[in-house]
Amino acid sequence: MKKLLLLLPLLLLTSCAKFSLYSEKINDFPDNRWAAADAKTFSFELTEDVEKAKLDLFFSYVFEPGYDKVPVKLYMIKEGEAQVTIPEVLLLKNEAGEDLGDCLGDVCDLTQTIATQSFTKGKYTIKVMHEVNGPYLPNVIALGISLETTE
Repeated sequence: MKKLLLLLPLLLLTSCAKFSLYSEKINDFPDNRWAAADAKTFSFELTEDVEKAKLDLFFSYVFEPGYDKVPVKLYMIKEGEAQVTIPEVLLLKNEAGEDLGDCLGDVCDLTQTIATQSFTKGKYTIKVMHEVNGPYLPNVIALGISLETTE
């Protein structure tokens, strides 16, 4: 009986574990500028169906970049299926003007959940473009996506 009580917390922890399915960051931003026509592309393959997963967008930027939000569009393409367009706005500050990113020195990192849904096995491509007026978005350090199970 005592052994069962000792194992119970371990079983609870493992049953609620989240697993990373894919994660990648791109640091290719010459002069910390993200050109308007430069779609960043991420490709991955799932070998099995995932009942519920969370797709996050990672955005790393210079502290006080000169803007409070970044409108982006994600284009998710699963091989053999129609493209899905996901418009999103990355909020860098809240209504009180406080940074929502995790800032250390001159670098801030922001992770925002884009979608929580099921994913079927197959090959995926996700393209991310910003929709800021002008030739480029300044003060960008990195961009990434991650996909992890939520149950």
